[in-house]
Amino acid sequence: MQKTSINCSPLLLCASFMLAMLVGCKKDNIVPEPKPTVLSMNELYKSAILDAMVADSAEIIDTLWALTPENTALKWKTIKGKPHVLLASFMRYPSSYPVGDSITTSWGESWLFIPQQMKARIGSSFSATSDTTMRICQLLGLPPANERSNTHIAEVWVNPERLYRPAGSRVITTKTTGAALNNSNPEDFTSWFNNYIVFAYYRTLSTTSDYHYPWTRLGYTYDWAPDKNEVGLSEYVLQSNSGAWVESVSKVSNYF
Repeated sequence: MQKTSINCSPLLLCASFMLAMLVGCKKDNIVPEPKPTVLSMNELYKSAILDAMVADSAEIIDTLWALTPENTALKWKTIKGKPHVLLASFMRYPSSYPVGDSITTSWGESWLFIPQQMKARIGSSFSATSDTTMRICQLLGLPPANERSNTHIAEVWVNPERLYRPAGSRVITTKTTGAALNNSNPEDFTSWFNNYIVFAYYRTLSTTSDYHYPWTRLGYTYDWAPDKNEVGLSEYVLQSNSGAWVESVSKVSNYF
């Protein structure tokens, strides 16, 4: 039988060798994509503060909860002839909130939120292993949970005339506000606003248990949880020495 010979030119062999080398180099030089950096709770919180310091127009929303009777998502009650709205306080002094009794906020101003809004936002997200306190701290723009964190939520009936929005406009009946002070704000609110800027971002921290805060000045809390929308809950401030009626008090673990 006649054998058939295959002639390979040196040029063809050289080209094949170079191609094999290139393919091999390409595989060897593949650089894996870097894994995203996982920030600690403290790092996330510090990042939130820096971000909140600078508010831009893109962060203004038109979905703030207006405290008006027309807002059917709110709960109202007439007390001593005046309408009162149900709000809530995240706190750690349950003895200061006797259920079914009236109180006076002699200790100072109180930052409040709408309980229905919080429950709708995170109420269904918890499991038996969830850190409920940490998630509430994140949602309300408070420091990472620690031994000094709040432990209870008190729902209270308050007179809306004693409330203001901690934002560029103090008005609580609108659905939007900017971060810059509105010219129509009274002088005492302007003073409070400017002082709170220093307190939230710039004051000297004397101990490791002192913190700055990611105050948005836009009428909502800063939710600093990872991979969450930073727009938290609508927030309100109850003036010091205001009356309130306590509806309920719950440990955070029993609130949802």
